Amino acid sequence: MEKFFNSDNGVMRALSKLFDMGVLTLIYLVFCIPVVTIGAATTSLYYVSAKVLRHNRSYVWTEFWSSFKMNFAQSTVVWLLIAVISLLLVFNMQLVGVTDAASAKGGYLAGVYFAMLIFISCISCYVFPFISRFSMKLGQILRLSLYCAFRHFLHTLSLIAIVVAMAVLIYVAMITNIIIIFLFAPALASFVYTFPMEHIMKKYMPKEEPKYTEEGEEIIPWYNE
Repeated sequence: MEKFFNSDNGVMRALSKLFDMGVLTLIYLVFCIPVVTIGAATTSLYYVSAKVLRHNRSYVWTEFWSSFKMNFAQSTVVWLLIAVISLLLVFNMQLVGVTDAASAKGGYLAGVYFAMLIFISCISCYVFPFISRFSMKLGQILRLSLYCAFRHFLHTLSLIAIVVAMAVLIYVAMITNIIIIFLFAPALASFVYTFPMEHIMKKYMPKEEPKYTEEGEEIIPWYNE
């Protein structure tokens, strides 16, 4: 019995991880309520998923709040930009569908708008994780996101698939009233998201001067473990 309740026990670690996922989801949803804060909340969601859930460093609330404050400005600008452009594209698609549905021109325009929406979605897969990790100007973040979206296209498809799977889970939770799915879906999806994303990010991490402890052991940052 003592082994079962030991914090190093595999079952206890799994339960602790599930608890952290539940807490992270609740915090994320609360911070998304104002809508304008969705970008900063999403940036923090990824940061906590990578640092706390995956690498077991620090605590959910501590890291979420720290990332939220630090990256609020950049994340909010990007989120509002993406939201406005996406809404305009969807509106134009609907407008074309109503006015020119039967014409070749209408089909062409709808296809262009849809392609642009996919383009924005591909960039969005990278921009918030990059903001959470890199200290760059907004223009540099957007250029790097654009480059990675097509340079690592198979990874981009996997990232989109994870987001779609999360949306499906949330939809299922809403129509079935299974709250437990809704409670874990965002954090679970974000945790899975870190695996392809961290693989990509390591390729673009700037080289750092080695740091050592007083005993002479090299200090390896958590994101390089």
